[in-house]
Amino acid sequence: MRWVHLAAFCTAWLAVASPCVAAGEAAKPAASRVPGVEAEVHVTGMTFVVSRPGQRDLVLEARRATLRPDANKAELFDATVRTAEGSRGRQFDVTCDRGELDLVTNDFLAEGNVHGSTAEGQRYEAPWVRYETASGLFYTDAPVVLRDRAGTYRGDGFRYHTNEQRFELLGNVSVVHTP
Repeated sequence: MRWVHLAAFCTAWLAVASPCVAAGEAAKPAASRVPGVEAEVHVTGMTFVVSRPGQRDLVLEARRATLRPDANKAELFDATVRTAEGSRGRQFDVTCDRGELDLVTNDFLAEGNVHGSTAEGQRYEAPWVRYETASGLFYTDAPVVLRDRAGTYRGDGFRYHTNEQRFELLGNVSVVHTP
């Protein structure tokens, strides 16, 4: 394993995750591998912005990260991910012990001590959550605790439709506390 500086990691990551798009230039498909990077790349203290036309921006921060060029994945440790869409503001945020970012699709999986909030102020806790970029769906099928202005609830999972800013608590929903 090699530890490298953040600039080298981001340069390699940019080659796969975010093809540069100049004004009027069409986005090029992501490369299948990071050119010149054959082994894992490790970095500490990472902040990275994934931005592509027609998609929400993802801002990722991690205490440690590992780029896996053979799988086009980045593994993040002690991570926070936020999304934003222009003037609509923050859509959701998530903090987790471990995360995995698909460098081609920008889909994200968060695992371990997962918690965060939505743009409307709902706060959630779950063992894992996943974000699917293409559909704008942020979800879990694991037990979840949700807190909002109306109270605290438990359920068997949730779906947060980021395009509509609509939150659904799923299965066996119970009220834990009301204000």
